[in-house]
Amino acid sequence: MKKSLLPIIALATLLGTTTQAWAQANLVHGISAGIGLARAAGRNNDAKSDLPVATTSTYRGHSFAMLRTPADQLPKKGAAEVTEVETQLDRFHTAMLADSTSSFCTPEQRKAIQTALVSLGRAQSRWDMQPYQQEATFYLAEDARRQQKALAAPAK
Repeated sequence: MKKSLLPIIALATLLGTTTQAWAQANLVHGISAGIGLARAAGRNNDAKSDLPVATTSTYRGHSFAMLRTPADQLPKKGAAEVTEVETQLDRFHTAMLADSTSSFCTPEQRKAIQTALVSLGRAQSRWDMQPYQQEATFYLAEDARRQQKALAAPAK
């Protein structure tokens, strides 16, 4: 009985020590990972502060984001394309607010914004185009709504 008890006690002691070692190793690993994540989050917050700021505009009860990049934050590659897209969007916004009933987008302007967005996509393949596309879509949808309303209105 004593002979079989000794290996069991030795095995239990060994497993207990191994379990403690694993627990300590996991604790050290967890702390290291936490510190690494905190550092990464700090770097990401610093990087996010350099991103262009999106403001929210509301028109006829619909909100949409207007992303504009300050001149000192323009990317080195594609700065002209970003500026062109934002200029085209500003023209749409100004024209939309100037008159609340008539169409404000000519076929040439539609072509210009499409060309500007494609050029920006080519120049900056990693640039997030979604805010610009959503804003352009909002303006084009509002213009289409106005055109339909004008067609549906009886001629005087």
